[in-house]
Amino acid sequence: MAERWSVGVVGAGTMGAGIAEVAARARAQVRLYDVDQAALARGQEAIAASLARAVERLKLSREEAEATRARISPTLDLRDLADCDVVIEAVPEDLEQKRRVFATLGEICRPDALLASNTSSLSITELAQGIPVPSRVLGLHFFNPAPIMRLVEVVRGELTSDETLRRGEDVARRFGKQPVVVWDSPGFIVNRVARPFYLEAFRLVGDGYADVPLVDESLRVAGFRQGPFELLDLIGIDVNLAVSLSLYRQTHHEPRFRPHWLQERMVRSGRLGRKTGQGFYDYRTETPSLALRIEARVTPPSGPWGEWAAEPRRGFVIGRVLAALINEAFWALGQGVASEEDIDLAMKLGTSWPRGPFEWTAERGIPLIVQTLRALREAHGEAYLPAPLLRQIASA
Repeated sequence: MAERWSVGVVGAGTMGAGIAEVAARARAQVRLYDVDQAALARGQEAIAASLARAVERLKLSREEAEATRARISPTLDLRDLADCDVVIEAVPEDLEQKRRVFATLGEICRPDALLASNTSSLSITELAQGIPVPSRVLGLHFFNPAPIMRLVEVVRGELTSDETLRRGEDVARRFGKQPVVVWDSPGFIVNRVARPFYLEAFRLVGDGYADVPLVDESLRVAGFRQGPFELLDLIGIDVNLAVSLSLYRQTHHEPRFRPHWLQERMVRSGRLGRKTGQGFYDYRTETPSLALRIEARVTPPSGPWGEWAAEPRRGFVIGRVLAALINEAFWALGQGVASEEDIDLAMKLGTSWPRGPFEWTAERGIPLIVQTLRALREAHGEAYLPAPLLRQIASA
């Protein structure tokens, strides 16, 4: 790619503005497009505020911040992106809307332009169909906030060429990011392997084995920065439910991804987390307090979970969550979604986990994980079926 390069970004929302800032900080000339003037103005304000914070934290000089802003040109005309080297789509997660964007980009952009989607869950293969040169389409999935998070999932669709994949990795590196390569599949790496972190938390509370504070405290003891319910309140419970439903549908109702009734109850009630003032915790006072009170009334069954922590109930919580997320990592590895190394790296960079799932496997041992899953499957059904690769290794 030439030293002087240009990047187009479609959509000036949170992710689009963040990606535009990342590209401009990498010295690309950036054209930021949106259909709405007010959205463009908000995007520019968000970029200015982000750059100001970087200056305050001594990550950028004032001169560098001003130069970065100067490299971003807002536009209401998508044709202004026609001669960009790279165009990254960052519109809302709606398949038909994204397909319309790519159809237009396929017509107006140079044949050698790299066309990328920031989608977190939709099929890159579907987005590429029906446009000229579909081999130049791939996914570049950034994580929020894009200027801070190091990970980019470089997603290869069925039509993506080797050259496009190489160029996508190069773009991520020029942006100062760490690329991990993943095949086009539901949830890619991070959103897929992270599902059990949330779904097991819902199941533990919904089935009466633990209350919200115990689950959060237990997972912090295991090394996570935040417990599942604390993180759900931060992300937005409605956002988490949408990802869960998308994965469930795309995997043809695979039991492992079945959303929980407690998720839907919270969304119906309008208690979506910090953004509404209430979620699992109440944020309307200076010190957050517990908002959802469901008592732990069921005694955890005896089993292998005591080996995970000194306190039995806490050990049960940690054991269930870790076994489920390790199992999902083995499902992904066995299906060829990504390499063991990239899965571990993606989960540490994309979610700030203290270890990757395969690092936990090496620490805890496959026999304990399989024993845990088999006990859970006997008690709770097919959502805990051990991955074929995990079973194969255990029986070797």
